[in-house]
Amino acid sequence: MNQTIDWINTIIKELVDPETKLKDTLLKVQVLAFKIKNTKLKEWVNNELNGFIGKEVPSYRKIPSAVFGNLIQDRGFGGMMTRNNHALPIEYLEKDLRDAMMSVAMNSSVSELEHMIEKGGEYQINIPHLIHREITKLQSNGWVVDSAWQEISLNSIEGIISAIKSHLLTFLLELADEIGENEKIDIMEHKKKIDNLFDKTIGNLSGETINISIGTDNVQTVNTGDNAKLNVAKGENVTQTLNVEAQQELTKFIEELKLQLDKLSLDTDDQTDIINEISRIETQLSRQQPKYPIINEALKVVNGILIGVAGNAMTPPILERLSWLIGQFQ
Repeated sequence: MNQTIDWINTIIKELVDPETKLKDTLLKVQVLAFKIKNTKLKEWVNNELNGFIGKEVPSYRKIPSAVFGNLIQDRGFGGMMTRNNHALPIEYLEKDLRDAMMSVAMNSSVSELEHMIEKGGEYQINIPHLIHREITKLQSNGWVVDSAWQEISLNSIEGIISAIKSHLLTFLLELADEIGENEKIDIMEHKKKIDNLFDKTIGNLSGETINISIGTDNVQTVNTGDNAKLNVAKGENVTQTLNVEAQQELTKFIEELKLQLDKLSLDTDDQTDIINEISRIETQLSRQQPKYPIINEALKVVNGILIGVAGNAMTPPILERLSWLIGQFQ
């Protein structure tokens, strides 16, 4: 019997066993990398075991974050008011800074990630004071950011583990099929094909197509970066998976718009139409596979209505965000 195939099958069994720690399985993958003499697999598994310290993390380790802070306001005569654990309006920051605030690059080892999951709860990363000043500029009535942090969910960390397992499992299944059950194999004869298998499965993660878990038992595909591979489809019955950043932004925008409707210069019919379109969007967002065309159509209707009240001081920022959202749900 082929010992390499036996080793691969052992790893596969561990990957689908929820009781087995991924860090322990990766140690076996490290041995496999030497057995099949694959440099790419050696480097990848070493980084996962030890952390991507001083290195660019793969895109599946870039996870969404929310930004919160504590605010203070000088009331004069030594008096101060505070707002604690307050959601900060980072959507109005410059694009590069906004994007940096909306995600966190997790360079921790797999062992550390699994420990975080076992410990449970939410995790925070402090934001430098230099950025406090930029966020303070967005505050009104003299509110100042005293401290701020990025908050990441446990589900997002679990999503990293899930992505590693899923792509590694695909690689191993295809590898087993490639080398077969023969007792004696010449690994060097298969070297090029094995490299291609790695590039197509695990290596493809650096091409920016990744899986991230958002919410309970919900895995979504995210496409980012200049070399992202994105499948585009059109038509009423087409379903696509939402970009995480766009979904978060759309959900937040809808909640804020509902709160501001009464402050906009809208007649009763226009307000009713916007409420109906919001309902259409929320229905799609509640589904596991929302339909892009429906969301896009609803956003355009809302945009068309609000353009008619552009004289309202509140409307231009809303229209700017709407324009961005419409572009995300083509």
